[in-house]
Amino acid sequence: MKKFILILITAFFLISNLTTSTTVLAQEKGPPKPKEWKGKGTKIEFQSIPVITVKDFLEGKKPERQVTVWGTLNFPANAPEKNAPVVVIMHGDGGIYVWEEYWMKTFNGMGLATFVVDSNWARRNCRKDNNFKKAIPNCSDIHRGITRIADGYGALELLSKHPRIDPKRIGCIGMSLGAKGCLYLNVKRFQKMWGTPGLDYAASVPMYGPCNVIFKEDDEITDTPIRIHVGDLDTYFPYESCVNYVERLRAKGKDVKIKVYPGVHHAFEAKRLFKSPDTTKVRRNDGRCYFEENSSLPVAEMAPDNVAAISQIGFNEWYASATKKEKKKIFKRINLPHKFGWRFPQIEFDRSCIIKYQTIAYNKEAAEEATRLVKEFFTNILIK
Repeated sequence: MKKFILILITAFFLISNLTTSTTVLAQEKGPPKPKEWKGKGTKIEFQSIPVITVKDFLEGKKPERQVTVWGTLNFPANAPEKNAPVVVIMHGDGGIYVWEEYWMKTFNGMGLATFVVDSNWARRNCRKDNNFKKAIPNCSDIHRGITRIADGYGALELLSKHPRIDPKRIGCIGMSLGAKGCLYLNVKRFQKMWGTPGLDYAASVPMYGPCNVIFKEDDEITDTPIRIHVGDLDTYFPYESCVNYVERLRAKGKDVKIKVYPGVHHAFEAKRLFKSPDTTKVRRNDGRCYFEENSSLPVAEMAPDNVAAISQIGFNEWYASATKKEKKKIFKRINLPHKFGWRFPQIEFDRSCIIKYQTIAYNKEAAEEATRLVKEFFTNILIK
């Protein structure tokens, strides 16, 4: 039990390191408790989904209730009074922090309006509200970023009706889990279930977002131009998975490109405001594993309340040839978290891809190049 409590405390501090506004952090020696971000601009609310399982999301199962999410809309002084272009900014696991604020300042300096979406604060009680009990803070082990997809759709619909914004010039940039939102909201299957078909972003920039799950029909996307940026040392997912995904999309004739930065880690474009080691030990990190949506699940050995809809690639072949002893060993581990109220969305059978550390590190050269490329991309699409 002591070991379990220590794991939860470690997970909390790992995630809380990425939260809270720069105003508060500047006054503290270390990361303070999470607080609602109150940056410059006008707070506007919209409806979205609560934390749901990945399985429910993939099946299009509508929750009985919605949550009120909000974003902060900021028009720079030189923004036009009508038909103004805007960039939706979606944050990573820990909340709005220096990375989102960096891009807000960058885009406002270009004359672009920004809408910074807070996907965490309205869902901060997700463990209690959704009966997920011992899920990690923000319940990201439950939703794995799919809430960002729904929030991206909600923000797009909201802004497309704003009297000062041009609905044809709305861009999206996301960091980490926010990048997952900016990337996969372009999938027509998800758009049909959770968005508004025909209402598309003009441009999308996923910054180091996970691509290591192959979803059904995920190569059937809108015509939105997409530019992915990632470092080849990223420990949150294999960067090659994004390269592979881009190749599949380009084979379908889509305007999708990826920039891989050599020797660069996760969250490379902005400096944290408090001292913290770049590499942090964690209980487990499955970001190096490859998964796929699996219609063969559930299997007989799964717990009755197991909601896994994704499996490690090769699972079906392993399951078909595995002995009863081998299955018992694997599923004993898989079913254990459910006693604590966890709802892992995936099944693993080969743990050789599991690592016990994560690295976040600023890289000045990569940051400057990414900033230049992103500015050029949005200028060409949203301004010219």
